[in-house]
Amino acid sequence: MNAPPLALPGPLFFFLAAMAVAVVAYLLHRWTFLSGLVSSAGCLTLGGMAYLLLLDRPLSLFGRSLVLGPSFLLWGREWTLAPSRMAVLAFVLIVTGLIFALALHGPQGWSFYPFGVGVVGVLSLAITAQQYIYAVLLLWLAAVMAVFVLAGGRPGATMGAFRFLALTTLAVMPLLILPHYLEPDAPENALQVASILMIVGFGILFMMPPFHGQLVAVSAHAAPMALSLVLSVFPPVVFQIFFTLGQAHPALLEDGFMFSVCRWMGVAAAVIGGLVAAGQRRWGSLVGYAALVDWGAGLIALGQGTRVGMAQAAQMLVWRAFSLLLTGSGLTAIFQATDQNEGLEQCSGLLYRRPLSVLALFGGLFSLAGFPLTPGAAGRWPLILDLLASDSRAAWPLILAGAGVGVGALSGLKACLSAPAPERQEDRRRMMVSLAFGLLTLWLVGYLFSHPAPWLEIVERTLAEFTFLEVV
Repeated sequence: MNAPPLALPGPLFFFLAAMAVAVVAYLLHRWTFLSGLVSSAGCLTLGGMAYLLLLDRPLSLFGRSLVLGPSFLLWGREWTLAPSRMAVLAFVLIVTGLIFALALHGPQGWSFYPFGVGVVGVLSLAITAQQYIYAVLLLWLAAVMAVFVLAGGRPGATMGAFRFLALTTLAVMPLLILPHYLEPDAPENALQVASILMIVGFGILFMMPPFHGQLVAVSAHAAPMALSLVLSVFPPVVFQIFFTLGQAHPALLEDGFMFSVCRWMGVAAAVIGGLVAAGQRRWGSLVGYAALVDWGAGLIALGQGTRVGMAQAAQMLVWRAFSLLLTGSGLTAIFQATDQNEGLEQCSGLLYRRPLSVLALFGGLFSLAGFPLTPGAAGRWPLILDLLASDSRAAWPLILAGAGVGVGALSGLKACLSAPAPERQEDRRRMMVSLAFGLLTLWLVGYLFSHPAPWLEIVERTLAEFTFLEVV
């Protein structure tokens, strides 16, 4: 006789399953490789289940049919697995699993795997929370846990971790006050106050200038794959909360001021990133400013205030995650080869000792710069072409900012191509592991980039329910 199907509330299942994986990873944290394998397998499995659920495919668990309910209630509050939320959840889990898999060849800090899975577990509740305030609070709780992920990898990493937490906390305050001004009995000028609070709160979370320092600080101080994790999983959740708020209260965006702020602060972020990246002499900072240029491009796309712009911004989140996979994996191997020294001058001859890792790193940097034939170009150039046709004032800064990142990357490439330093004894096993993971990274990102259909499906499902731009 067949066993009856196992029925569970979907949002609760994903949260509890992720936390169970986090507990196992914590118990195994003394054996880093094993802890990473468990974390990667757990997140990829849960991400695959979320994607199958998005496509209405049957699920099974330990040989039993699994039926995940669309919602559950706790203390009168609802968490739901609407298709748009399920798409974001699938993306976050799958990308996290890939990051954990590609981080296995180098130390990221003992807390990276268990607390990284914990962050994703809390974010799963933020994604599925029906009430706006609970989503914001859970986002903040995930940022608190992310401190352990960011600060556990390298000496001095606490600076970037606590700046990230401080600015997230600062952003949450106006966002929690905002609903008070949207109540029916709110004062006459309540809508204007609510709009200001939204601009301030999301401006910080969107890392607009002058709040872009959190992105650069995290890049300069955190372990490479910890940076990839934070910059890959938090932005989709922030965007989803922003879209949900706009859907519930389209009057907040009717004047278009929020979109104008996103547009011109995106230009500012790209200009700052491109100018400073060109003169960087440290890998972490170079990656940070390259990511800032790409982040600015996403803000410009969002600032178009159209459905096409929103789709471009969402797709950039996908391609940026692939770029960060390349840079994070390559930088991990380079830090190992240089004994955690991130100065470009320490990389002489590195192209001969870590060829595939160097190729992965520069592939990621050029992708963040939007160079053709890279994942970043798939998101950047449709936007640039649209801007050239409508408003070249925003297009040319993006093109020149990408060139600035290219100049900084070429400086690093010149260092790697220089004459090797006097021979020193290197661990041959470590070199072979680096070679294997470099090959795996290049193949994996190349495969994912050349098969974009699942990712575009996720973006389409994410945006399908947000109709507020049609009335803005």
